[in-house]
Amino acid sequence: MKNARIFAILWIALSPLVSASDASDASSASELARQVDRLILAGSEESYISIVDDAAFLRRVSLDLAGRPPTPGEITSFGLDPSPSRRSDIVQQLLGSEDYAANWSRYWRDAIFLRATNVRAGLVRPAFEEWMADNLSENRPWDAIVTDLLTASGPVNDDGSTALIFVHEGEAQEIAAEASRLFMGIQIQCANCHDHPWDRWKREQFHELVAFFPRVSVRRDRSSDKMTDYEVVSVDRSRSRRPEVSDFLLTRIDRNRDRFISEAESKGTPLQRIFAGQAKQYIDKNGDGRLSVEEIKTAQPPNANRPGQGSTEHYMPDLSDPGSEGDLIHPSFFVGESSLRKQQDDASRRSAAANLMTSRSNSWFARAIVNRMWAELTGTAFYLPIDDMGPDRTAEHQEALDALSKGFVASNHDLKWLLETITSTQLYQRAINTSAEGFVRLEPTKLRSDQFYDALCRTLNVTSLPLRFTAGRRGPYSRGNDQGRQQFAATFGFDPSTPRDELTGSIPQALFLMNSPELHNFIRADSANSTIARISRQVLTDEDVVSELYLTTVGREPTAREVSLCIKHIEQSPSRKEGFEDVLWSLLNSSEFQSKS
Repeated sequence: MKNARIFAILWIALSPLVSASDASDASSASELARQVDRLILAGSEESYISIVDDAAFLRRVSLDLAGRPPTPGEITSFGLDPSPSRRSDIVQQLLGSEDYAANWSRYWRDAIFLRATNVRAGLVRPAFEEWMADNLSENRPWDAIVTDLLTASGPVNDDGSTALIFVHEGEAQEIAAEASRLFMGIQIQCANCHDHPWDRWKREQFHELVAFFPRVSVRRDRSSDKMTDYEVVSVDRSRSRRPEVSDFLLTRIDRNRDRFISEAESKGTPLQRIFAGQAKQYIDKNGDGRLSVEEIKTAQPPNANRPGQGSTEHYMPDLSDPGSEGDLIHPSFFVGESSLRKQQDDASRRSAAANLMTSRSNSWFARAIVNRMWAELTGTAFYLPIDDMGPDRTAEHQEALDALSKGFVASNHDLKWLLETITSTQLYQRAINTSAEGFVRLEPTKLRSDQFYDALCRTLNVTSLPLRFTAGRRGPYSRGNDQGRQQFAATFGFDPSTPRDELTGSIPQALFLMNSPELHNFIRADSANSTIARISRQVLTDEDVVSELYLTTVGREPTAREVSLCIKHIEQSPSRKEGFEDVLWSLLNSSEFQSKS
């Protein structure tokens, strides 16, 4: 530990102090990582930072990048690697794995789906995970991924890029609000009904952003006979009624020429269905039971401005007259105040919104993803909450944030480059320190449900957990091969945008881990494929079995005291097998196993 501290002091001291503009010219992830460390630690009261050992680093980076703990074999191999670049090498190896793409596709699934307003959102979940994993595996630029999410059209069951639009049922206000929150870190939706209470955004600015999205519609897939098939389409044609078309017909139906159509007069005519259906309630404005010619000619279909069903224009509601159509609003982007030419179709509007949002001149786009990834990996954040940034907020270590953001833009929005840069910093590799303040402080952080699920599967030597293993129930729109994973998330899942220190364990989680009969069956050493049986075939002594159990669960060798306590318990147990089962059960229920440290 002393050598690690000395190394950290020398490493920081020898790193040149640079400005944010110099940092943006960094040619490699490692160079920028050193500059970011220097920018942050230059103002720190801590004289040094302690660096984690190789075993702790390997478990941390494996969980962060690949969403799983390392195997005992990987731990041994990494520990024996004499290369001074072994840490950066393992980062490259993990970023190139299928596990990396799967892990981060599930991260974005949670970020998008856990705030869904469409109860059918689960229909697009498998397609989204596959689409996102393919994008991450190919290392498509982040701006290209976001553009696809904002401009997608087509069948939602097959095209995962439609997820953001479908999970909010094509509702323009929800799409605009979530796009701003997720991709720029700005919660402008607070200006929906009034000017933002503590930011500069005005109500009209929010509705100008919404005006990019009203022409998108979610509807049943007309090419499919399945009730659960939906599609995202554009609605660019006005649904307004043409009054001049109905004059001749109305005159013929109005037999007594009183300019009113009664239900009796409508019998046997195209207007008969109006009296039999729901249309009558929005045509008969005065509620007298008759339909005047003027009421029929000026009536608008009920979905002319219906959220999620496609509207040619967006109207900002008049709060003093809720029943009115409201004020017509044209698209305009609140960052930089860029307007769009009027009468643009849906594809043009959404493409314009994507271009403006992902533009290199929009600094909030890069800052949002940098801040989000930094928080997820290091446990600290430049802005907190990570999805509530903006010009009226003050960032911690603004120069470091700007340096990373400029580097990310210079990399052409390369997510792997960003993750490589962050994991190369000494701040990422710092040891647990609960007494320090600021960015040097580090506490264990709760694993996301997928990380926890994969850790359990690997530890228990199974590929998946059966459905009965979990505490949740299968929803009507659940899809996917691993239903156990989905149901596990019902108990252990959380929105990754939520600060980790706001998350607390629940009684269902504790009861599940402590008392689940299914969990106990997997822990039992009776099966030849159980973890304990597998380890017992490989090593001879009880001490070695205990060591392997620690490596398998928490990714490290046990201390001498831990070995002594475990051996003592095993000796006092009814049988050696039951003693090992208790040790494994205790490790699975430990906070160390359930968190990243």
